[in-house]
Amino acid sequence: MCPKGQSLVELTNSPDRILYPLVRDGGGWKRISYAEAVDLVGRSILAVKQNFPEDFAHRVVLFMPLWESRESELAALMALRMAGFPDAATPGDACIASAATVLRICLGTMNSTTTLDQALNAQTLVLWGANIAEIYPPYMRWILAAKEKGVHIVYLDPRKTPTSNFCDLHLMPRPGTDGAVALGVLHVLLKEGLFDRDYVASAVNGFDELEKAVEAYTPERVAEISWLKPGEVVRLATLLGKSNHTMFWLGGSLCRYTNGIQTVRNIIAMQAVTNNLHGTGKGVMNVQGGKPGGEERFLEHYSAPDLEAGLSIRKILYNMKRGKVDVLLLNSTYRRYPDANATKEAISKVGFVVYRGHFMNEEAELAHLIIPGTMPFESDGSQYGAQRQVVWRSKAVEKPGETSEDWKFYIDLGRRLLPDRFPAIKSAEDLYELVRQSDESWKGITLERLKTSPTGVTWPCFSAEDSESRGSIFRDGRFLTEDGKVHLSFKPLGPIRWEEPEGSPMNKSSEEYGKFPLIFLQGKVVHQWQHTYTNWSSYMAQFSEGNLVQIHPETVRDLGVGDGDWVYIETKIGKLKAKVKLSGGILPGVVWTPSHPTPKSPVPGNQGVSINTIIPSYWDKVSAQFNGFGCRLVKAG
Repeated sequence: MCPKGQSLVELTNSPDRILYPLVRDGGGWKRISYAEAVDLVGRSILAVKQNFPEDFAHRVVLFMPLWESRESELAALMALRMAGFPDAATPGDACIASAATVLRICLGTMNSTTTLDQALNAQTLVLWGANIAEIYPPYMRWILAAKEKGVHIVYLDPRKTPTSNFCDLHLMPRPGTDGAVALGVLHVLLKEGLFDRDYVASAVNGFDELEKAVEAYTPERVAEISWLKPGEVVRLATLLGKSNHTMFWLGGSLCRYTNGIQTVRNIIAMQAVTNNLHGTGKGVMNVQGGKPGGEERFLEHYSAPDLEAGLSIRKILYNMKRGKVDVLLLNSTYRRYPDANATKEAISKVGFVVYRGHFMNEEAELAHLIIPGTMPFESDGSQYGAQRQVVWRSKAVEKPGETSEDWKFYIDLGRRLLPDRFPAIKSAEDLYELVRQSDESWKGITLERLKTSPTGVTWPCFSAEDSESRGSIFRDGRFLTEDGKVHLSFKPLGPIRWEEPEGSPMNKSSEEYGKFPLIFLQGKVVHQWQHTYTNWSSYMAQFSEGNLVQIHPETVRDLGVGDGDWVYIETKIGKLKAKVKLSGGILPGVVWTPSHPTPKSPVPGNQGVSINTIIPSYWDKVSAQFNGFGCRLVKAG
């Protein structure tokens, strides 16, 4: 079992949980009832429409619910959209939206194109930035089963991690150079004829552009960029060129660079030219999974007829800074964004902040009203996973105090805002059924079927008689694009290429070149979710040391520090103090630090500075960057 999930038993019964709605009263908090809290939120939102009848749409903003269920996400969007407010900040803004966007453009779906069981039918399984043993421990059973069957497992990661122990080949490219490595592999594949020319001619658009783009990425040039050896690039290309059944698993880390869009497209191109995107033991596993296209159609049906287009998170933050947002429904942490202090400052300018959470954390500090939510064991709802797998979670224990399910709060808010028009929804089941009926590819996943399937049902599933679609999502061999082909050339994605991440210390033309010479990495650990409520678990704290920095001994040879000493990690916008963890399992010149510590945790092991307070605000066209920029280490006095 994943330790993060195990901690939920402790957190559900935590004495630190907020159990009743609280409203600011001078310098403290006053308890009010749930009904009063819903009414207060409703009145505040309606006042915005009254005060700004011609300019209200972007004055109410939603930071999406993340933890409870799919129904909660949809209920929140439904309530706000029906009332005329389109702005919703999703977790993808700071997570995996780049990969989802590229997959949708190139292949027609943002989901995983295959399912985990297909790893057993693969000849080669490539874990590209996917540290499964730490991030998704329950999925390791598929890696182990594949290994036992003789599947060749390749892992690309600039650190040695527990996942490394289960792989036949571990390549350690410089952070942020994955896209260049992919182009180098493509160079060899095309030059040596290790690709399916007939398949490319019939199923791949943009091959001519790809062919020209990879010419310059010789193994020697890619080695210089990536710190790999030329032979390693050739070895990977030869392995993939001779593999008839190759499956890729994309880690979320690939999206945490400003060149993430380029990287994911280049990886898709590798699978496309070798005819490994659909079929048995083939495809791409993405972190995102399970959402059908019908969700958007459902939301369009339950939206104001003249609803304006929603703004991106960067525009939302800009409006906040200008004092143009009057109500913020804060369901998830603002600390997930780079330059988190700037985000905090922007939120502080919002007139009325409603926090839906569980503990008195950094978000509660900014709130004017707290309406506590339920924990996962205390509510019903559907959830989806990385392989288009839909599961139903039934309530196991009664909710305490006046905590409320996210879906219920937003349904109640919708009724308060639109008493004459809001649909009569009494349960998560009601909402699930409404959405199911809106999408042909979801209609076979009935509640009865879902509740009687312990491991869930895989989407798409068109009728109750239809078997779930394990394996390739492309049933007839055609991709879900308009013409049924792979699209590698697409103007909004820009040319096929690789470029340094923003703020990279390797960029000699930068004004800051040489000031921050080390490459910064941050990431998840097996015992903590990022920036969230596992920090309130004393069980988790015994495995945590707060802020630490993993570095190679060569990196600090001249700094005069040893294992267990303290240094400052400094970036262009701030610094934090961290304990040194010397390791031969990380590339020299690279530093890595965990992302979970927070100063508000009541447990010493989990306390520390929020890592995103020192991460500069760099973005690609879709999502934020968290890795690959420059930093330096200074010995702490």
